[in-house]
Amino acid sequence: MTAIPTPARLLGFGGLIPFVVTAVSVLTLTDNGQLMALDIMLHYSAVILSFLGAVHWGAGLTSFTEQCVSQSENWIRIGWSVTPALVAWLAIQMTLLPSLITFILGFAGAFIFDAWSGKKGWLPNWYIKLRKSLSLIVLICLALAFVEIRF
Repeated sequence: MTAIPTPARLLGFGGLIPFVVTAVSVLTLTDNGQLMALDIMLHYSAVILSFLGAVHWGAGLTSFTEQCVSQSENWIRIGWSVTPALVAWLAIQMTLLPSLITFILGFAGAFIFDAWSGKKGWLPNWYIKLRKSLSLIVLICLALAFVEIRF
């Protein structure tokens, strides 16, 4: 397996900082501070979930110039690429708990699609390995916020 390129690893894990900081803030702050941390977490979640779909748009663009991918696979790849942004847009319109649940499902679904895409050879193995770690931490942060708000 190819090693994760250093820029992807550093920027990927750096991108977790807002998730971790807002999760800790949700757990430690009260009232307005907690609500502000949740608002920041949800909006950042929308940005990152949209970005995860954009990865597939970018990766799928190359398939239009190559003959190794079928037309139906192009539709799947490009079709999926817009789905996370739509899910994020819907989630950000919801009240707090449904929004958190939608983001948890959205990030889990995005990872499942990434893992499937990796098996199809559409994404490099190092990317799937990186996404596995990043997704786990994002899901933990979102779940902690959900549990704190729910109970």
